[in-house]
Amino acid sequence: MSWLGRLFGSKPPPPAPANSVIVDADVAVQLTAGGSALDVAVDSALRTFLEAQAKAALAGEPERIPFWLMRDVERSGDLEDELRDRMAQRHAAEEEGEQAKSSPRQPSGEQMEIGGG
Repeated sequence: MSWLGRLFGSKPPPPAPANSVIVDADVAVQLTAGGSALDVAVDSALRTFLEAQAKAALAGEPERIPFWLMRDVERSGDLEDELRDRMAQRHAAEEEGEQAKSSPRQPSGEQMEIGGG
């Protein structure tokens, strides 16, 4: 209530009922697209959502993480061991690259020298 309202004695708006909600217009349009009333559509959507959560809890995945965020459950190795192996592979590849750059190119047995006598 504003200070002018308090000054002139206007009454505050009545509180909303305990079970009322405000639904955005775009969501309301999507809910009522099938032709049902908004209260029926909201009730149906909430019941469907709650049933899906209950089924997920019974199935053992209460969080319902999206598939792109799920972690590999089948991993049995330790994360530190995996990182250590990757670092060893990277260092080995870097050493091979440095050795290839530092040593002059030697012709293999399959290559032939051209020219010269």
